[in-house]
Formats: sequence, structure tokens, C-alpha cells
Amino acid sequence: MLTTLIRKITSNHLVMSGLYKGVSGLSLFISIPILISYLGDTDYGLWVLVFALFQWVLLMDFGLASVLKTKVPILIHENRQDLLKSYLKSTYKITAYIALFLFVFFLVLIFIIDLKTFLKIPVHSSMFVKKLFVINMFFFCLNFLFNVHKSLFVAFLKGKYAEQSIAVNQILFLASLGVLILIAPNIPSEDKLMIITLLNGLSCFLVNFLYTLFFFYKEELNLKTTVKTSKEFLKEIIVLGTKYMIIQVGLLFVFSSDNYILSSVFGPKDIVPYEIVNKYFQFPIMIMLATLSPLWSMFAKNYVQNKKAVLLASFKRFNLLFIIMFLFIALISLICPFVISIWIKDKITLPSGLILYTAIATLFRVFVTFYTFFLNGIGKLNKYIILLLLSVFLKIPLSYLFIHLNFGINSVVISTVIILLIWVVFIPLECYNIIKKIPSDE
Repeated sequence: MLTTLIRKITSNHLVMSGLYKGVSGLSLFISIPILISYLGDTDYGLWVLVFALFQWVLLMDFGLASVLKTKVPILIHENRQDLLKSYLKSTYKITAYIALFLFVFFLVLIFIIDLKTFLKIPVHSSMFVKKLFVINMFFFCLNFLFNVHKSLFVAFLKGKYAEQSIAVNQILFLASLGVLILIAPNIPSEDKLMIITLLNGLSCFLVNFLYTLFFFYKEELNLKTTVKTSKEFLKEIIVLGTKYMIIQVGLLFVFSSDNYILSSVFGPKDIVPYEIVNKYFQFPIMIMLATLSPLWSMFAKNYVQNKKAVLLASFKRFNLLFIIMFLFIALISLICPFVISIWIKDKITLPSGLILYTAIATLFRVFVTFYTFFLNGIGKLNKYIILLLLSVFLKIPLSYLFIHLNFGINSVVISTVIILLIWVVFIPLECYNIIKKIPSDE
């Protein structure tokens, strides 16, 4: 009986995705105080800026990864195997071209802009900062290509393996970081940053490469086909992919530009309190994203099959689940100062209100994420994009307004709360309006 229960749990992609994301989050939380202690506040702030750039690059795929999660379930449902192979082959080719273009583009950009002055980096030479960004950019673009496997696992309704690969990557990096600290605790700060860059880049590449091979082996799939992707199909993919890219870049701008705004005003060292609280509250978001990730392709499949009752039932289940999430976020907000005092050995002064504002932003984001996954899954994106573009235009003016009003680093979080409040009202309404238009199940 126990064996049957374990088998049921391990075969449930929603449960296992959440579990693996929990492991990833735990590894990330353990690595943060280690990095702060090893690098110091200023160099850790610099590493955060570099890593934030990594997130930007991963989303510059013109929405190809997102289109995979929407289109592949439809092609499988229609049993168009040759077109599927052709589509995957085209995706890898286009992704490789984009990776090459991005590396050259950012290489030129990094050497044109004085990053040390722009980001108010008080230590290291300008040339070292440029070199650090270039090496990271190389690894980021390399992993950009091999990162496609995550979307493939989700598209084939095996999302737990995508989260498993992330967990393995985090654990491998954490282990290599521990070895580095043991064998080289007192090397110069520039050497520390360079070695951590290499460890992060190589571990990420190794895991992504092996899981790419694992995907094609598990699905017994190869890219050998004589069928060419039609121009009409490619055009449809590019149009949909462009929409996804606008969404991805917009989301990243709203949620990940804070570090650059704060650095340009206060400097890298002042990012640390914000980053610690932000990472602390990312845990429920990470769990939610991992749990919901397989739903993207399931929404696409159920929408194509006009399963109105199934979709409405999933909405109802989430709304009930959100009550638990609300209580969980309230609890972790109350214990946040205590946890941070244990988690981060160095004394960190948190601005008054930062925990409350971040908790509210997290609560809003968790709620709205489910409904945005539905819109992404079915490809109904026009109104969502308009709302997102308005949010992008509001983000910086709102942030600087609150900075001008002396809200300090809380300013970027308050601006996010205001934007998310608008989303919480309009996005679920749009989802229910779409559901109403689906013919009732026979």
C-alpha cells in the first residue's frame, strides 16, 4: 500500500514539480548567506546584478519556449508527428541564431557602456567589470540554447522533469560553492567572482545538456524528418511567439528591474536588504510557478477540446487553494525577521515596511499567476499585453516618485503592489469572460 502511494505521488507531475521547486528554493536560500559571507555585501550586490542580466537573456527567445508549451500539445493531439519533429528542429535552429545574435549584441553593448559608473560599483576596475559581464554572457547564451528542454518537458506534460533539472542544477552549484570555500577561502575578491562565474556557468550547462539528451531518449524522439515547417505555420509561431516575448520582457521589467533602479540610485550594497527579503518571499512564488507549470499545456489541451466544466473546476480549486496560500504568506511574514536573523549571519537592517509591502506584492502575484497561465496556455493574449505594457510604462515613474517621497528601497515594492492591484481585478475577469464563451460540455 505504501509502495502504491509513493508511486502515485512520484507519478503526479503537479506534486513532484512543487516538491522539486521546494528543493531548488531551499538550495537557493542556503547559497545566499554563503555567497554574502564569501563575497561581502558589495560583491554580492554585483553578482546579483550579473545574475539579473541572466534572467533577461533567458527570456529573449522571441517567445519560442512559450509557444512550444502551447503548440506541441495541439500537434500531439492531432497526431502530426512529422510536423512536430520539423517544428522542434526549427525551434533549435532559431534559438541558436538568437543566442549568437544576443552574445554579439551584448558584447558590443558591454564595451560601449561604462557599467562601473552606470551601476555605481565602488570597487574593481572598469575592465574587470566588463570582463565579468562578458564571461557570464557567454555562459548565459550557451545555456539559452540548451534551456529549451524545460519547455519540451512541460509541452509533453512531463513538467516534473523540468523542475527536477533546476533542482539538480541548484544542488550542484551549492556543492561546488562549498568545495570552493573549503579549498580557497581567502583568495582575492576578483578571483572569487570569476571562479563563481565559472562554477555557475559550467554546472548549468552540464545539467541542461544531460537533461536535453534525457528528454529525447525518454520520448524516443529524434529530429530526423523530410517534412519542412510551412511558412504559414512558422508565421503563426512567430506572431504568437512575439506576443509571448512581449509578455516575458514586460514581466521581467516589472518584477526584475528593481535591482537596477536601486543600484542606479543607492549603489549595489543597498540592494542586499531588498534582495534578501525578496528572495525570502520568492519561496511561495517558486512553489506556485512549479506547481502550475504543467497546467499551461493542460489548459491548451482542455481549451481546444472545449472542456468548459474541467476549466471552471480548476479555477474553483485554485480559488480554494489560494486561501491556504494567503494564510501561509501571512505566517511567513510574521516570522520573517526571526528567520532572516538565523538565515543571514551578518546583521542586516531592514527598512520599516519592507516585509509588509513585499508580502502584499507576493500575495497579489500568487493569485494572478494562475490566471495568466490560463491566458498563456490558450493564447488569448491581446488584452493581457495591453495591460502589461501599461504596467511597464508605470513602473519606473512610480518607483522614482516614491523614491522622491523618501520611501527609500521600499519604493520599488510599493510601485509593484499598485501595478499588481490593477492586475488582480482585470486579469481574472478576462479569464472568466473567455470561459463563458466556450460551448457547454456535451
